[in-house]
Amino acid sequence: MKAIRFAAATAAFLLPATAMAHPGAHPNDLAYDIAHIFTEPDHLLAMAMALGWGAMVVAVGLWFKPWRASSWR
Repeated sequence: MKAIRFAAATAAFLLPATAMAHPGAHPNDLAYDIAHIFTEPDHLLAMAMALGWGAMVVAVGLWFKPWRASSWR
C-alpha cells in the first residue's frame, strides 16, 4: 500500500513538470497545462515513462530492501 502511495505522490509531483515539458503558445495557467497533459500524446508518453520509472525504483527498493544489510548477502 505504501508503494502505491509513493507512486501516486510521484505522479502528482511530476504533473507540473510534465505540463511545462515544452512551452508553447498557450497561457501560463497551471490548470490549463495539467489538462493539456491528458490531451497531448507526447505528454501522456512522458507521464507513462515517468510512472514506469518510478514503479521500477519502488519495486527494486521493495525487492532488495537496501535498509537491511542481510538482504545484500
